[in-house]
Amino acid sequence: MTIQRRPERFSSAALPRTLSSHLVSVLRSQIITGTYTPGQPLREQDIEAEFGSSRGPVRESLRMLLQGGLVEYAERRGFRVRSYTMADVEHLYDLRASLEGLVIGSLAGRSLDRLLPDLHDSNLRMAACFETNDLDGYFVENQVFHDRIIKESGNRPISEVMVYVNEVSMPVRFRLLRETLLSRRSLDYHEQIVAHLMNAEIAAARRETEEHILCNKNAAARLYAV
Repeated sequence: MTIQRRPERFSSAALPRTLSSHLVSVLRSQIITGTYTPGQPLREQDIEAEFGSSRGPVRESLRMLLQGGLVEYAERRGFRVRSYTMADVEHLYDLRASLEGLVIGSLAGRSLDRLLPDLHDSNLRMAACFETNDLDGYFVENQVFHDRIIKESGNRPISEVMVYVNEVSMPVRFRLLRETLLSRRSLDYHEQIVAHLMNAEIAAARRETEEHILCNKNAAARLYAV
């Protein structure tokens, strides 16, 4: 099976307004997709040479990635790609399961008239990516689905925490998807969530969400075994 790779889809801004925002988008894509590996140094001079940039935008982009959690910084060592241990991954999945469950729970009593069509359309796009073996598109659309639910929840504190947790977990989740190959599993789960929400079965949707995330925990953690 041939997998289509389009790292630019991970860009957080299609039309960057500044050089630093462009660098963030490109470096973020390369970190998520594994071009830059966990623990790899991100030397400012190398990035400057690669992109023909001055020191200022490069440093600003690395600081923005540091704030988002994909990059680490230590005195005398500089910037490095975030590294993960098995315990880190296990904790990330536990946290994501709890937070995603809370997000679904926040939908109780809310009108879902705007949400459900958007989730249905997202599932159609995800299905198209699956049919064409578009791994990057499938992965990105998976996050679009979850981001739309987070936005609709109206729970600002949880939403703000979820932005950080999801960002930190992105490289782990992409690696798991890449190494286990493309399957309909996540798409099937999304379709089940939509069905539960259409029937106002919030508790069932929450339970399905938590179980779906946790069932991947051990497989993801094993990828980072020393």
